[in-house]
Formats: sequence, structure tokens, C-alpha cells
Amino acid sequence: MSRLARPVAAIGALIGLFGLVLQYWLLYADMSAQGASVFEITWRYFVWFTLLTNTFVTLVMARAALKPESLAGLNAPRIELMAVTSILFVCIVYNLLLASRWDPQGWQKVADVIVHDIVPVTFVLFWLVRPHGTLTLRHAAFAALWPLAYAVYGLTRGLFDNFYPYFFMDPTTLSYGQIALNLVGLVVAFGLGALLLLGISRVLGSRKP
Repeated sequence: MSRLARPVAAIGALIGLFGLVLQYWLLYADMSAQGASVFEITWRYFVWFTLLTNTFVTLVMARAALKPESLAGLNAPRIELMAVTSILFVCIVYNLLLASRWDPQGWQKVADVIVHDIVPVTFVLFWLVRPHGTLTLRHAAFAALWPLAYAVYGLTRGLFDNFYPYFFMDPTTLSYGQIALNLVGLVVAFGLGALLLLGISRVLGSRKP
């Protein structure tokens, strides 16, 4: 394993934590001013795929910084493949489909750039210097479970609060058939991304030390 993995993981975990805390503080300031409780704010915070995925990859990097030789748990190769595919998905989908729909300013812009751009780039760098050569096609399929689980989670919790954060999975404006097509397309794209990363991992794993 590259000696760079641990410092990159430590820096990435700190950046990720800062971005997550900053985004929570901004949401708290906005929603509490409207009378929302801490529970309601926290409930809303964890509706976003972006923030759940940033939490996921921040935990992966934090564990790698603390246990750099471990290839188990959150640092198992298949989990790290899931994490890198997911955070790249966040970056690409946001910048292609969602960024044009709003114009954050000030500290919100800072948080926005951290969770959608800086953390993804940092995590990719971390993943590239991790051990490679053990991933299989089955692990690429496993990686696709994260967006599938989120789709079930997001649609289910929306039944309780009628809040759907993403226009492409909002049953108040789209039919469930259209949502299903959207999700199939996104999962297929996610799976192709996982396969591409699997190929990169195999190349990296085949290199001589």
C-alpha cells in the first residue's frame, strides 16, 4: 500500500467532517429560524443522497487513517469500491443535472463545493493509492446496492413527510413509472461506473511494486 494512503485519508476525513458540520450548521440556522426542532432539522439533513454519501466516505477515510493496514469492515475493497463509485456519482450527477437549478452564496457555496467537488476528488485520490487486485464483477454489482437502498429509503420516508429532494424521484410531479425508468437509468449508469472503476483497479493491481 502506498505511504500516501494514510495522510490522504486523514486530510480527506477532516475535509469531509468540516463540510458535513458546515452543512448541518447552515441547515440548522435556516430551519430553526422557521421554528423547526433539532429532530426535524436532523431528519431533513439525512434525506440527501449527497450528505449520506459524504458521511459514508468520510467514515471510510477516517477508519483508513486510524487503521491504515486494515482491509476489512469499512475498508474492505468492495466497500471502498462502493464508496468511490457513490461519491463520483454525487459529483457527476450534481454538476450535470442539479447545479444549474440553484445558485448558493457565501458559506453555502463553500459547503456546496466541499461535498460535491472537493470530497469526491480527495476520495478518488485516496482510492487510487489503496491496495488493488482483488475485486471481481460481483463486487461491481454489490456497489450498486447503495443507490438502490437510497431509492427505497428516499421514497419510503417521503410517504411520511412528503419531501422528495430530487426532481427525478419525486412522485408529486412524476408517475411512479417515470420514476422507475429514471432510477433504472441511474442505476445502470452507476453500474457502468463501477465496472469502469473495477477495470482501473485491475490495472493498478497488476502493476509491479
